[in-house]
Amino acid sequence: MKHLATCLIFILISEIHGKSKPCIQKEVSPGNIICVCNSTYCDELEAITLIPVNSALTFTSSQDGVRLNQNTVSIIPSAKIPENGTIIYVDASQTFQEIFGFGGAFTDSAGLNIASLGDKAQRNLLRAYFTENGLEYNIGRVPIASTDFSTRVYSYDDSKNDFELKNFNLSKEDLLYKIPYIISAFNLTKGSLELFASPWSAPGWMKETGKMQGYGSLIQDPKYFKAYVEYLKKFFEFYNNKGIPFWGMTVQNEPSTGSNKDWKWQTMNFTAESMRDFIKDYLGPTLQTSNVTKNLKVMILDDTRAILPMWADVIFSDEKASKYVHGSAIHWYWNKFIPAKFLEITHKRYPNKFILASEASAGFFPVSGPILGDWYRAESYAKDIINDLNNFVVAFCDWNLALDLSGGPNWAGNFVDSAIIIDKERQEFYKQPIYYVLAHFSKFFPRGSKIMATSIKGGNFGISAVSGVQNSRRRVVILNQRDLDYNVTIFDKVTSKQIPIFLPKRSIVSVVWDK
Repeated sequence: MKHLATCLIFILISEIHGKSKPCIQKEVSPGNIICVCNSTYCDELEAITLIPVNSALTFTSSQDGVRLNQNTVSIIPSAKIPENGTIIYVDASQTFQEIFGFGGAFTDSAGLNIASLGDKAQRNLLRAYFTENGLEYNIGRVPIASTDFSTRVYSYDDSKNDFELKNFNLSKEDLLYKIPYIISAFNLTKGSLELFASPWSAPGWMKETGKMQGYGSLIQDPKYFKAYVEYLKKFFEFYNNKGIPFWGMTVQNEPSTGSNKDWKWQTMNFTAESMRDFIKDYLGPTLQTSNVTKNLKVMILDDTRAILPMWADVIFSDEKASKYVHGSAIHWYWNKFIPAKFLEITHKRYPNKFILASEASAGFFPVSGPILGDWYRAESYAKDIINDLNNFVVAFCDWNLALDLSGGPNWAGNFVDSAIIIDKERQEFYKQPIYYVLAHFSKFFPRGSKIMATSIKGGNFGISAVSGVQNSRRRVVILNQRDLDYNVTIFDKVTSKQIPIFLPKRSIVSVVWDK
């Protein structure tokens, strides 16, 4: 009888959550909820497969602790457009950019934290990111040598004046904390994972200041430029020898910080003009000399979108440089003050050059480090991704895959938040609300889907949406940033079908249906 009661309780919990392995919730403080995972248990997200006829599936997450709860709603076959209320119009006859993917970064800190867990917990964490019962990540960013999210400053060749790079070699961090987890991710994604790499700095002896950390440019001498591009090429060749191919690279992480004399960690200065010349005279031609690197998708900027149009004008208008460049990478920092219009402007000027969001992390300002269970940080991710996708961005890559409770390790003290936080002492990891908000996009906008036209009529301030289509399947993600519940209607302009949707206060809802 006791066994039967236990089974009934488990079935009830499963039905409430709409999945067989629900979140084990922990309320860290009032309203701040995390999901706890360890070596023996981790909640799973359902793969989206069959949808009932004349129905739509909704998946809801909210500040109140709901995490991708699934419900079925009936589709109303009506040619009449509703007269009142908030209407979200979607139009599959108008499609825009094709989605490339979603992912996160394999930093030294992420690898160190994952390695602090036992083998079974490690597997659960990687599955939470890279399988269909997780976020279904299919892109990854790999730093070239050290960043602030390392425990030390290092390059792959710290031997001064080694222009022939005889002492070039991968670091222990690559061998222990990056490569093993990248290979695991490749296997979990069945080979669909696409990687891009980013350098923070050339070896210190190649910089004018003599050190990787802090401001400064490459020494302005052709032999240093030649040595540096060979250094970059070797990185890809050494990784390829470990069975890890790359899809793309950014030329330099946050090049604008390299002119800041107060900058604390690894960086290197490029202006738009100097990056243009570096690409056309050195990087582009050198990458073409190796079968490993000749097909890399090269991205400029990798910095704030505030300067994207200007950098694109300088580099893409130069025929010799432009032929080596495939797109631009942008970071999310300070986006609330920078209009997404800059993305549209750049796309319209250069429609054949894609835009990829290459880095995002909460907890950098005004409060640094993790806040366990914070919904507002997750909400800021959702708003940013909606703005990106509605303005021609093809992919979104989060920053560190995992950090510790302090938001590190970070040798420079630049602690931030992460979608997953690891508690080494308890041998647990915690899925933040950010993790589930990311799922609302990564699981609903698969590679190859296209963003379609979306507009909101009678919209209440604080409601935003983005929609996409692949074959006959439509999907809409709706964010409610208000402290009020709302009823809205999705209106499909192609089929005239209507879908009534309930939006709880402070929630995000993903909706999927077939034409």
